[in-house]
Amino acid sequence: MVVFISAASVGVLVSARVEKPEADKKETGTQEKTLSVEIATVGENGGVSGIKDGNSWPGEVISLRSLAVQPDREGTLSEWYVRIGDRVKTGEVIGMLSRPPQMPDVVMSLSEKKEELSMSRTNTSALRSYTEKRITQLTQLRNDTENSNQQKLELLGGNGSNASNAPMSAIASKKKMASAMLRGAIVKTLPMMTLQSVMPSAKSVSSISLRSGIGAINSNLRNGGQYQSALASALSDLGNDDVVPEKSGLQFFDIATKLANASLPDGEMLTDVAIESLKDMILKDQSDFIAILGEIKSMEIENADVKRMSIDTRSEIDAEIADLQKMLAMSEGELIAKEKAFATVNDSVNGGYSIVVQRTGVVSSIMKKPGEFVGPGMPVAIVTTEDMNDVLVRMRIPNNLQKPKVGEESIVSRPGFETEKKKVKIVGIGNSLDEMGSYMVDAVFIEGNTWPIGTSVSVVIPSSSSSVLVKSSAVVWGEDGKPYLWAVSPANRVYKKIIIIGRIIGENSELYDGMKNGDRYIVLPKSGIKEDMVVDDINSDTGDGKSDGMGGMAM
Repeated sequence: MVVFISAASVGVLVSARVEKPEADKKETGTQEKTLSVEIATVGENGGVSGIKDGNSWPGEVISLRSLAVQPDREGTLSEWYVRIGDRVKTGEVIGMLSRPPQMPDVVMSLSEKKEELSMSRTNTSALRSYTEKRITQLTQLRNDTENSNQQKLELLGGNGSNASNAPMSAIASKKKMASAMLRGAIVKTLPMMTLQSVMPSAKSVSSISLRSGIGAINSNLRNGGQYQSALASALSDLGNDDVVPEKSGLQFFDIATKLANASLPDGEMLTDVAIESLKDMILKDQSDFIAILGEIKSMEIENADVKRMSIDTRSEIDAEIADLQKMLAMSEGELIAKEKAFATVNDSVNGGYSIVVQRTGVVSSIMKKPGEFVGPGMPVAIVTTEDMNDVLVRMRIPNNLQKPKVGEESIVSRPGFETEKKKVKIVGIGNSLDEMGSYMVDAVFIEGNTWPIGTSVSVVIPSSSSSVLVKSSAVVWGEDGKPYLWAVSPANRVYKKIIIIGRIIGENSELYDGMKNGDRYIVLPKSGIKEDMVVDDINSDTGDGKSDGMGGMAM
């Protein structure tokens, strides 16, 4: 038996021709038969080669702390105060722009700003003078009002002064008069209503007895002890100089009046004339007592009004002073703003313009030379931080390539310095395309970096982003819509291999997952292939699932 094996340019073609002895041929009548199965090996010449790791992505070393210095007006760059590599601080002047051409509109704007500044200065000066004088007047008015109200309070007795040498106030005088009226009424009526002519103490009042004729008509009123109780309360209040006997006095006059109206002559001292005289006396003393109490109330109300008016007057004057100070402060603030506006316009018209750096760092680039014209917002220099933690590699990945994964490591090199390589780790991957149709990826240096900012680098594709190619004719789509290949095991048995397809490149398909270099697969699968079939059994001419030839071989 002789076996012929031939290799195709696109795969390994396994051909088996079996020659039997003449006796067998005559007995079976079989002719020569051929079994043909095309098998490819990923990554070998007989199959389709994969995308090698030699491919790379373009990248650039950037700094997150790089800041472009951009003047906010146009002009000619007249001078630089720094050189590349100099360290600068925030707010430092690093250059100067010359004075721009004096155009008519600019000169007019300067004139308007100057006129506004002059008017604001005049108005502020006049307001400041008026405010000072008016505040002086209001302060004096406030003091005079306070003194006047204080005098009124002292006269009325509402200042709270209890000094022994202080003159008696009007309210204190009225209170003394009320006490004197009550005392006089008791002294005058006591001998006529009782059998006692001497003023008793508050404690001994209970022993006092009324005359037989006093309250004779109303025994309940006479014998209830109401007179003694009212008299004791009145005498107790009269013994306290700080108490106005208002309640006790009114109660005493009320009981005395009722007893007098219910009295009868007793044939002795209490005659009809005496009873009428007693009634008139009590009535007059009661009226005078009530009147003096009314005057006390009026004085106390007036005292409260004076206090309230004093507070209101102070509040009004203080509010007016505050308004004046507010108006002056606003005017002065407006003046400061106009002075700054004028200074800005004046400097832009008549003077140079300082180029100020806004961040501490190192001058890494100077883009304009003295004598060159600079427009508003045009970058003239780059200031970069010295913190290497802010330095990273930013790369662009074409949108038709498989994305790497965050955390993967790769190698970067500078063009022209192929032996100088550094490791980087991917820290971020964009999820949208830039204007060039690429994904943006950031990576940080794992090792120390001395490469300058702005350096172009090449990034070697990580192993996870490397892919392999297979013949597109080998891809089979299952009923679930997922693609697979009929892979060939080392024992020449076929099995399904689920794959993930990427780009279609000519007659080949790029695989992101499912196959690797060295794996074998059937290039042109035919219907009827089943899992775990032997390669020799596929497409056998005998139809019995067996073959006399040899199995497929990969080359």
